[in-house]
Parts: sequence; C-alpha cells; structure tokens
Amino acid sequence: MLTIIAARATPPATLAVELSNGRTLTVDASQLIGSAGYRLLSDPERFSAITVADWGHAIEWPAIDQGLAIDTLIRLAREQAGTAFPTTDFNAWMQRNGLDIRAAAEALGLPQRAVVRYHAGQKPIPIYIGLACEGWEARRLRAAA
Repeated sequence: MLTIIAARATPPATLAVELSNGRTLTVDASQLIGSAGYRLLSDPERFSAITVADWGHAIEWPAIDQGLAIDTLIRLAREQAGTAFPTTDFNAWMQRNGLDIRAAAEALGLPQRAVVRYHAGQKPIPIYIGLACEGWEARRLRAAA
C-alpha cells in the first residue's frame, strides 16, 4: 500500500509530498487555502507546520485540525499536471446537464460506484472520461438544435 514518507509545505501554497514508491507529488494548495476549514493556512507559519499522519495515509496541519488524505493529494497532483480530468469540471458537467449519479453513469457507460468516486473526488478521473463527457454534451446539444 502506498504511503506518505515525508511532506514539506512551502508558503504561500506549495506542497511537496514524498511517497513510499520514491515519487514526489507537487501540489498547488492555493484553492484549498481559500476554502472552508483551511482559511487559517493563509498564515505562512501555519501552512508550513505540516506533519505526516500516523501510518502515512495523510498529511495534517495539527494547529487547525485539518488534513488531506493520500488519495486526495494524488488526485490533485494529477489534475494539476493535466493527467486527470478535474473533479470540479466533472461535477459542473453533471450539473449543467441535470444528471444525477445514475444518469451520469448511464450516459458514460460506467458503473455507478465509479461515478460516485469521481463526483466525490475520491479517485482521479482519467482524461478519456473527460473527453467522453465533452463528447456526450456536444452530441446532446447538436441533437437539441
């Protein structure tokens, strides 16, 4: 199982997370800092005070009692590197087209549990799923015209 070996936070918003497989993830946490529960991380001292959680499954900021799970860090790193379709874009596609979990799964030919994981940001979304969303929407708009 993949774990976090070490983590470093460089203000204003860069995270470097070393994994047990020898890879290092680089994550821009600027959007996170502006969100509920993480606003106090705008203070460089607080942001820098990062630790690796017990068992290496997350990073934590003990001073604000918040953290990020390894799966979330991997997803964010892949989205920011352009190797995964952003969860926010996936959710916007669902909302724009009035799709619930079942309807999105049917539209994409995926199991509902996969759509639940993508919708919740639990797993990185492969680029081809993003392309399928865009293609599905384009067909729908063409058919409506």
